[in-house]
Amino acid sequence: MLRIKEQQIFYLLLIAAAGYFLSMAQAIPTGMGVKGDPGAGFLPFWISLLIIVLTGYLLVKDLFSGEEGESQPIGLKEAFALVITLAAIAVYILLLTHVGFLISTLAFLFAFRLLVDKFISGANPGLRSILASALFSAVASGFIYLVFAVIFELSLP
Repeated sequence: MLRIKEQQIFYLLLIAAAGYFLSMAQAIPTGMGVKGDPGAGFLPFWISLLIIVLTGYLLVKDLFSGEEGESQPIGLKEAFALVITLAAIAVYILLLTHVGFLISTLAFLFAFRLLVDKFISGANPGLRSILASALFSAVASGFIYLVFAVIFELSLP
């Protein structure tokens, strides 16, 4: 059974925050008319991308660590899971700009939970897993929307 630790939740929050900063960095105008000037968003973009990649690595490594918390060297299965995780996060960030927060977050959380079930437990998702993923994505997306859009009155992408 998969047990989620506080550290893994922190990693996911850090990846989400870096993804948000990555999208903000892309909105910064490039160049000031000077040839070769990458613009003010160059450094924040690459730092955010680096944070996403490294934190994704730590997340996957922590998920596949031993029972006593001892870290094991990353193998082919873990490397593949890392690539899938980073690709899913990249697709989520791209979807945010095209379809908005609610639809992209619902789809990302649903698909990511099914991917975690597949790669961590090695089982094909059944009806119960699909229903749990749907419930989790709906509740988590609703909670995030409630906190940020309703309580803090922030506009979501």
